[in-house]
Amino acid sequence: MIWEVRDPVDERDGGAGDKRRLILESEFAQVLKVLAREGNTLSPVARNAWDGKTLQTMAKNTPVRARDAHVAIIGHITKDELLRFVTGTELANGFFNRFMAIAVQRSKELPFGGRLAGDALDRVRHATLTALRFASLPRRLDFDGDARVRWIEVYGPLSRGEEGLLGAATRRAEAHVVRLAALYATLDCSDTITLPHLEAALAVWRYSLDSARWIFGDSLGDPTADEIWTLAKDRPNGVTRTEVRDLFSRNKKAREIDRALTVLEEAGRLRRAESTDGRGRPAESWIPATAAA
Repeated sequence: MIWEVRDPVDERDGGAGDKRRLILESEFAQVLKVLAREGNTLSPVARNAWDGKTLQTMAKNTPVRARDAHVAIIGHITKDELLRFVTGTELANGFFNRFMAIAVQRSKELPFGGRLAGDALDRVRHATLTALRFASLPRRLDFDGDARVRWIEVYGPLSRGEEGLLGAATRRAEAHVVRLAALYATLDCSDTITLPHLEAALAVWRYSLDSARWIFGDSLGDPTADEIWTLAKDRPNGVTRTEVRDLFSRNKKAREIDRALTVLEEAGRLRRAESTDGRGRPAESWIPATAAA
């Protein structure tokens, strides 16, 4: 990837003539497999590319470097393959949340394919070329007044994000939204990001968030906590500690169960409640936070 957008290497190699690359990977599962290999550097290189940092390797004989590169990656993968091959490491280190998950399905059957032609193709071509010419000139994009007010309103919820695996997979929400808004403004050849541009970006992000939720569900990525949540989430009256112990056939240590219950409480999934009949120790139960108090 670095080689494709490299700086000049020596007198014989003048580097990449174009520092932009769009990478289409129809088998993204292969990429995730490569990431799992010990010593592989693709993950940090891809993360640095997204962040706009200098890309480089420390190869002994021919170190390669790429400054001011623009790399975009589109990958295709099934839900089952993604869940199978994406690791907790790549979720935790931010590799995956630098991508936007978009669930897609076939909308129609076209035995002979389909493509734009005639006036429809001419309109798309003209609009694209116009936007490219506009974007080729250095310019600063700012929010206009209405968009600025809306951005302040949504920034907090976007930056706080979600819990569990879903949160790890979608943690760069605000960065994705502002980039999308800038793209919409550029396509409109606008010097400012207006409210329609921002709302369009937010709509795309909401669909991406829903796609990630469809993939990862409500898992917290903690096996013990997830099993307890599966047991408790559909019980308005909650579960008792005895039921939790029985769930694990009493093979989980009390401190492990306490830790998992704390994780669920801090994630806003369960709340602790006590009841007593006045004759003995209070009975402890853990109730879904959405259930009536």
